[in-house]
Amino acid sequence: MIDLLEAYSVSDILIFILMLGLAIKGTVSFWDWAVERLRKAFNKETVQQKKEETIEAHFQRDDELLEKLSQNQNELRSELRMIQDNITLLLASDKDDIKSWITEKHHFYCYGQKWIDDYSLECIEKRYDHYKDEGGNSFIKELMDEIRKLPKSPDALDN
Repeated sequence: MIDLLEAYSVSDILIFILMLGLAIKGTVSFWDWAVERLRKAFNKETVQQKKEETIEAHFQRDDELLEKLSQNQNELRSELRMIQDNITLLLASDKDDIKSWITEKHHFYCYGQKWIDDYSLECIEKRYDHYKDEGGNSFIKELMDEIRKLPKSPDALDN
C-alpha cells in the first residue's frame, strides 16, 4: 500500500477508485440492459407462441363444432327423408281412400238412387279436387263426369 501511495498521489488513487466504481456501475447497467433485452426478445416469442396456441385451440374448437353441425345436418336429412316417405305414403293412402269413396258414392247415386242433391255433389267435387291436387289421375274422372250428369232431384227422374 505504501508503494501505491509513493507511486500515485491521493487524487490519482481517488480517480482510479471512481473509475473502478463507474466501470462496475457500467457493467451492472449493461448486464441489466442485456438481461432485459433478452427477456423482451424471448417474451415476444412466448407471446407469439401463446397467440398461435390460442388460435390453434380456436381452430380445433371450430372444427369440432363444424363436425357436430355436420352430424346434426345428416341426422336432419335422414329425418326429413323419413318424413317425406311418410308424407308420400299418406298421400298415396289418401288418394286411394278418396278413389274408393268416390267409387262408392258413384255406385250409390248412379246405380241406386239415380239422382244427386247439390250439397252431396259439392262434397264429392271437393274431395275430387283434393284427389287431383294429390296427383290422382285415373278412372275417377269418368265417374265424376257420370255423377255430374245425374239429375239434381228425384222429381227429374219422372220426366
